[in-house]
Amino acid sequence: MSCNGATAAAGERVYPPGTGFDAALTCETVELALAEARRSPEDLDIIELHDAFTVEELHYIEGIGLCPEGHGVAMLKEGALDIGGRCAVNPSGGLIAMGHPIGPTGIGQIGEITMQLRGEAGPRQHRDARIGLAHMVGVGAVCYAHLLERRG
Repeated sequence: MSCNGATAAAGERVYPPGTGFDAALTCETVELALAEARRSPEDLDIIELHDAFTVEELHYIEGIGLCPEGHGVAMLKEGALDIGGRCAVNPSGGLIAMGHPIGPTGIGQIGEITMQLRGEAGPRQHRDARIGLAHMVGVGAVCYAHLLERRG
């Protein structure tokens, strides 16, 4: 198995009043990583989000482009974000389940996506996982997006 992917990083800038800056920064950063990998949000099978607060999952899936703004709740309710759904979001349980360890958060996300792409995630395994996104945002208004892809 060989892997392909992309990484993007960006820092917060001045946004218009009323803009959700973490979601806007997420949108910009993930767009850069997806463009580098020549992928779109529809290609994602696994996403490990920086969900330090439960509502952030909704902001970020909309910011990433999995659905239009305001449609995240419907996706969540229909099971599209569950393991076995359209795109498994935080099959690891996310940051809250990890205890929100600020430094090692990204390592945990990359580890989970790697296990998913190898088919080694046990009861958390999302079927046919080929493309995963690790997303981290915060601490000094920075955002990182790492796209990993299983080839072959």
